[in-house]
Formats: sequence, C-alpha cells, structure tokens
Amino acid sequence: MRRVMVILLLLLMIFPLQLSADQLKGYEPYEEEEFPLWSYKIRRAETLFFGSMVITLPVAALLYRVAVDSNLIETPSTDLQSFLMQGSIAAGLSLGISIADYIIGEVGSTNGR
Repeated sequence: MRRVMVILLLLLMIFPLQLSADQLKGYEPYEEEEFPLWSYKIRRAETLFFGSMVITLPVAALLYRVAVDSNLIETPSTDLQSFLMQGSIAAGLSLGISIADYIIGEVGSTNGR
C-alpha cells in the first residue's frame, strides 16, 4: 500500500509540471552555414577523443600491467602514480586517433577536389 501511495504522489508531483511547460517561442533550427567549418572539425575531434577513451583506457591499463609484470618499466611507488600513467597513455592513444582522423579527412578532401 505504501508503494502505491509513493508512486501516486510522485506522479501527482510530476504531472502538473508537464502541463505548465511552455513551448519555445520563436525557435528556429540551426542553418547549415551558421557555424564555421573549423568548429565542426573541433567538435568531431572532441567526440573522437572522448569516445575512444572508453576503449583506450582499458587497453592502456592492460598494457601497463603487462609491462610492469614483465619488468619492462619500474613498478610505480603509489597507486595514484600508476593510474596517472595509465590515463596518460590512454589520452595519448586517443589524441593519436583524433589526429589521424583529422589527417585522413584533410588528405581525403584535397584528393576529392
């Protein structure tokens, strides 16, 4: 019974908010040439950088652990130092992916002319 009351109260609190929401007046969608080309390129690089961090961070952590276990690099003195090194490797890989995409895009656009 308590669950039903809680759900009912939540619905009653949320429902009036939806009724009082005003529509955006004078909304106009973005035009095709509203932003300069460089801003699109920066946005693409940012999306690739942070999107690839999802993959490069675990890969960097795995490779770093293998390098430490096989004594290719020194064992870090603290866990924070280890994490910062893994994050730096992952950020470097992600930056490389973003730069490679930019170069491929620029070469492709000059060859397509």
